[in-house]
Amino acid sequence: MLTLCAIGDSFTYLNDHLDETGHIVQRGYLTRTLDKLPGFKLINLGINGSTTRDWLTAPLARADVYTVLLGTNDWHQGIRLGGREDFLSGAPGTILGNLGNLLTRIRALAPDARVLVLNPVERADFVYLFDPYNNAPGSYAPEHGQRLADVAQAIYENCARSGIPALNLHDACGITPENAVKFKRVRTPEGVRDLPYPDCAGLPFDPAADPYPYPKEARALTYDGLHPTDAGNEIIASLLAEALRALLA
Repeated sequence: MLTLCAIGDSFTYLNDHLDETGHIVQRGYLTRTLDKLPGFKLINLGINGSTTRDWLTAPLARADVYTVLLGTNDWHQGIRLGGREDFLSGAPGTILGNLGNLLTRIRALAPDARVLVLNPVERADFVYLFDPYNNAPGSYAPEHGQRLADVAQAIYENCARSGIPALNLHDACGITPENAVKFKRVRTPEGVRDLPYPDCAGLPFDPAADPYPYPKEARALTYDGLHPTDAGNEIIASLLAEALRALLA
């Protein structure tokens, strides 16, 4: 039996903490992937809210195959993207440098392991299910002068140019601010309304006074603007399983 070690942020972490989705999610993308690839044992190292910076020192585990899915929290927190030299040197401080450092750590721990890097997907306005004060704008506008699409493209291109297997999840999964949710419940001068994207984009949200913006009927590929529903997780799992089959062929 092969061991698959998953490194990532909340997308990965929530696979084994479905209670933190309010059990809206029945099976995460990793569980669904392993259903399609029998013969794997999973080690889930996902850290909720983590950036590539956290993985400069986070403990790793020895495995036969590694998946890495990071970048969306880096983008939101304004960690600088960096360039090709940062990625190649693994110098800490930028997204690409931190990622290069992590890949070097994996190689040192498990020289014969296969590694597959995924890039982050687009997002709508995020509001945490259990704490509306934990919220963030969607990727339809830059954060700290960076576009999430540029972060995703740079991760994919730098891995591909270095011969590191990579899955362009950002482009392949089809998750966008338009379809992440069906609508956002917002307060307007005309009262509370359910507005689709782009009508809801940029409208202010008051966590102390406004209703939770994503009731059950708003859910689509995500349930909170960011984290995938079962439908979203199934899309990711199908793409990941296909990429892993090619990697191990």
